[in-house]
Amino acid sequence: MSLLHLEYRLAPEHPLPAAVDDTLAFYRALLRDGISSSRLIIMGDSAGGGLTLLTVQALLARNLPIPRAIITMSPWTDFSSSARNTLDNIHQWIEAQFQRQISD
Repeated sequence: MSLLHLEYRLAPEHPLPAAVDDTLAFYRALLRDGISSSRLIIMGDSAGGGLTLLTVQALLARNLPIPRAIITMSPWTDFSSSARNTLDNIHQWIEAQFQRQISD
């Protein structure tokens, strides 16, 4: 088994879709080199998890073969931080900080 790590362009210096373009170019190069998509797994965590999802979306939009699997760990997908669980976590963190200050 081989593991390849891609250093893709980062925002804000290189806004989207630069990172997706980088991952697509890399993926296409692997396919051109004769590596079957059924042998590929794309993995990312945090912002890289979101990039993993965007990459697969781009592959589907271009009718390219999809990888055998994808793995995302805590993908950052809610850029507005407006999801209910995000707001609940923020409120819980603020409450904990307030309680800590009161008890000190």
